[in-house]
Parts: sequence; structure tokens; C-alpha cells
Amino acid sequence: MIVSISEAARAAGINRRTLQRAIQTGRLSATVDAAGGRGVDLAELIRVFGPLKEAPQETPRGPDAVMSHETAPKTAPETALVAILREQLQQAQQEKDRLMSLLETAQQVLQAEQQARRELETKLLPAPRPASVGKVRVWILLAVLAAALAFAGWNFRAVIVSALAS
Repeated sequence: MIVSISEAARAAGINRRTLQRAIQTGRLSATVDAAGGRGVDLAELIRVFGPLKEAPQETPRGPDAVMSHETAPKTAPETALVAILREQLQQAQQEKDRLMSLLETAQQVLQAEQQARRELETKLLPAPRPASVGKVRVWILLAVLAAALAFAGWNFRAVIVSALAS
């Protein structure tokens, strides 16, 4: 939507002279309509000055303009802008829904792959063997006990000999 220089300055919340300097320096591009009036595209205005402070009011220009600025309907551009924004919001919501369904599908696939991996690991790994108390372990314990008794007996040999003699 093309708006006049004054409307663009008012919508951006800046001085009209500031807007004209931006056009002169090339920072902002202006267009000339069929009637020869200069104007600024709203998208260009937002690109240079950021979000608008207020919605611009479209005024009729040129020889076809019958209504004055005061009698022009002020809600037409706002209604059109709101309709465009609603359409974009609806498209964004549809895209979000599509992405959410893709995410859910990806999560389901990931869970299925993890379950399959766990099942394969269970099949491929050998079953754990119970810890057996084998004969070797018993013999080691007996040898340690015999060594302890022999060491204790060597130190208390006299006590053991006198206990056996009685």
C-alpha cells in the first residue's frame, strides 16, 4: 500500500522532514503514483523505520478523488491489513500444525528404532552367567585358613604342644 509522505511520517512517528531526508539520501525509496504524487510503500517504511506507531490512513488522490480526507472511510486500509494479517496468521498456524505432526511422527519413529535396538542387543548379548562358587575358590579359602593356622601355630607352638600333651 502506498501512502503519502505526511501519512508515512505520521505512521512511523517521525517528522516529515526526517522522512524527506531519508528519501533524498536514498535510505528510503519513494514512488510516484499515476496522478504524479509522491508516496512511500508501507513495506519500505517498515524496513527503514521499524514497526509503525499508528496505522496509516489511505486518502484518495488524483482526479478521481471525490471524497475529502475527512469523509474518506478510515477503516478500509485497516480492514484490508487485518484481513491480510489474519490470512498470514492462519497460514502460520497451518504450517505449525504440519510441523507438529511431522515432529510427532519423527518421535514415534525414534521410539520404534530405540525399541528395536534394545531387542537386538538383548538377542545378541549372551545371557549373564550366575557367579559360581567353584572348587578353586573353596581350595583358595582352605589354603588361606591353613596358612593362618600355621602362622598362628608357629607363634603359639608351646601352647599347642602342652595342650596336646595333657
